[in-house]
Amino acid sequence: MVAADRNAGGIRGQKAVFVGPHQLLRPLGEGGMGQVYLARSPGLRLLAVKVIRPEYAEDPQFQRRFQQEVEAARRVTGFHTPPVVDAEPRGRRPWMATAYLPAPALGEVILRFGTFSEAGVRALGAALAEALAAIHAAGVVHRDLKPGNVLIARDGPRVIDFGISRAFDATHLTRTGMVCGTPGYIAPECIVSASVTSAAADVFSLGCLLVYALTGRTPFGSGEPAQINRRVVYEEPDLSGVPGTLRPLVASCLDKDPARRSTATTLLGALAPVDPGALLSPGLLAELDARERQAEADLAAPQADPPALPVRTWQSLSRRGLFGLGAGLGAGAAAAVGVPLLLTRRTRPTGSAATVGKPVDAWGVDAAGTGSPPAGPEPLWSKPITGMTVDHQLSLLGATPVWWNEGMGAVGYDGTTGRQAWSREDAQFFQVQNDLIYGTSLDFAGLVWLNDKAESHRSPLVVPAAQRDEAAMSLRVFGADSRTVVLARETSLTGGGIVAGADLGSGAVLWQQEITENLAVSLARHQDSMLSGSGSSMGLVADGRCYFEDSGVIHAVDLRTGASRWQATGVTSAGVPSRLLRTGGLLLVVHGLAVVALDPATGQQRWAAPATPQPIFGCALGAGRLLLSGAMGTAYCLDVTTGRGSWHTTVGVTTAADRGADYQAPSAGEGFFGVPLPSRPSGVAVLDAADGAIRWVVNSASDEGRWTTAAKGGTLYCASATTLRAFRAGGA
Repeated sequence: MVAADRNAGGIRGQKAVFVGPHQLLRPLGEGGMGQVYLARSPGLRLLAVKVIRPEYAEDPQFQRRFQQEVEAARRVTGFHTPPVVDAEPRGRRPWMATAYLPAPALGEVILRFGTFSEAGVRALGAALAEALAAIHAAGVVHRDLKPGNVLIARDGPRVIDFGISRAFDATHLTRTGMVCGTPGYIAPECIVSASVTSAAADVFSLGCLLVYALTGRTPFGSGEPAQINRRVVYEEPDLSGVPGTLRPLVASCLDKDPARRSTATTLLGALAPVDPGALLSPGLLAELDARERQAEADLAAPQADPPALPVRTWQSLSRRGLFGLGAGLGAGAAAAVGVPLLLTRRTRPTGSAATVGKPVDAWGVDAAGTGSPPAGPEPLWSKPITGMTVDHQLSLLGATPVWWNEGMGAVGYDGTTGRQAWSREDAQFFQVQNDLIYGTSLDFAGLVWLNDKAESHRSPLVVPAAQRDEAAMSLRVFGADSRTVVLARETSLTGGGIVAGADLGSGAVLWQQEITENLAVSLARHQDSMLSGSGSSMGLVADGRCYFEDSGVIHAVDLRTGASRWQATGVTSAGVPSRLLRTGGLLLVVHGLAVVALDPATGQQRWAAPATPQPIFGCALGAGRLLLSGAMGTAYCLDVTTGRGSWHTTVGVTTAADRGADYQAPSAGEGFFGVPLPSRPSGVAVLDAADGAIRWVVNSASDEGRWTTAAKGGTLYCASATTLRAFRAGGA
């Protein structure tokens, strides 16, 4: 990926950026594996280019599998699969380009325009069966057929993303042992044995899609992924709402035994004849018209010449080079969303960390020293902890560190001695906000919140009784003041949901607003982003207003009435959730590689920070400074008053075993930042907030998994799956 010298036709008017010979125009979205951009080929064709995330890109096993899948995808023919046009599977940032279709995904169509008729579902099923028959004939198994991977175009549905799923799964499974795919669409044999790959698994996913297109839900319900997967393996599908004429065919797709399922070819014959026009509602036709007009405008945008040879390709950059586009390079200010910084001088870590010298560019990247940092002090206290070993969280309620697990109980500890102060198992907790921890009662009939002494408050739950089971696992509190609480919940497995303001005393709904973007993505990221002052990836409450993002638009609404105060566009892009923070008279929006400050009263932009060279995984706010933790063990700090970069530090060396693992959020204390290490053994680095110098590092080879941190004053609390520790890290 290289940048042209002249400013023409690039992303949002910035310098032109190329992937291979293709000019990137704007971001289209983001997935767990990479970012997708709209691009224009030298022959003036629009392409969808997926650029692989750096944590996967340098893994040799991934590159081999990705190359095999690209070659297999190129063999796939058929009307219902966009062709692979170009690819570079073995570069520093592998990519693949397919023909671009200006069409919405099935999930968006169902959410916005409603479910299909029986005739429409027959047309959809026939098209997908034809696509699967072509994919399977080429020796490829899709493995992730879901509403987001089916586009509904004017001339018929298309199946996308079939060329990379196996490469991703092979790499991810060897690291985590997790089941890959989308709950509710994964075949039971793939859940029981993650190594199983067969064409019959795609047929099972197709059956789930047909039920979804008819009813707006999956045949195995909603909830936690583990709950859905258990139903897929052990329970019969819910086919209520499926017409009797289609029920035997759908049931055959959903048979637990893959040998008894229909094949794609058999399904195609059983569904014919079909009426393709039954898919096209008036609302969908209007949406397709708008997308096609936008595609014409994209194609007509000013062109830029590719850089003169020789160029610096990804392959020619050193392993530690920081480069390329990350998530969310869409709308925004020039400094924040232009061509990312291509560093000429880099930190060079020795051991597990490196120190920082004087700044030489926008982020102070030069490293003026080597050697290992000092070892950390002995903890003030150390407490063994047991019980919640998966996805545990560490937060502070006032001065009380609380160790908890989403959807389970919580335990509070004395911050001075480490003695257990209280334990609550009578509620399922989901969120920490304003020194309170929020959750629901076990029967999901009431909203519960606790203070640092575990004193309980309760309010009726603002979800109809008939929807509580479905809503319980997706409910989140992302803001509250003394009178009002704002909640969000999913209303669809494939995206969309509701943001609602409710009175804390009565539970009465004061206002609600539909969210059209994929709320499930935001919910999945929300908890990590809220820890340690990282900001909410859904929204926040401050100044008597609620701020939230939907489809690339930042909204500010009155907290009690829901009335719109302002909307800001051009700051973010749809499909890439942002983090929102409020500090010092500014609303900060952290998006992809960018940080933009808005006036909270008007939504006008105050400043835009320089783009970070690495995607941002977490952030922490303290004493007028914002720390951004990124890939490859990097940490970037900016002054929130001016938006200028202050310093950059590398806090750890990333190994092959680390790539693909979760990055925990940093935390801010009095004059320091605590940053969990992205390397093994697990541990934490304490950075000086003024200059980024690493004060000390603590490692523990005996603790499994990454540490989570929380800070209060000069104390840093660290929790692993087995131990809670407190360290003196800053202050007097």
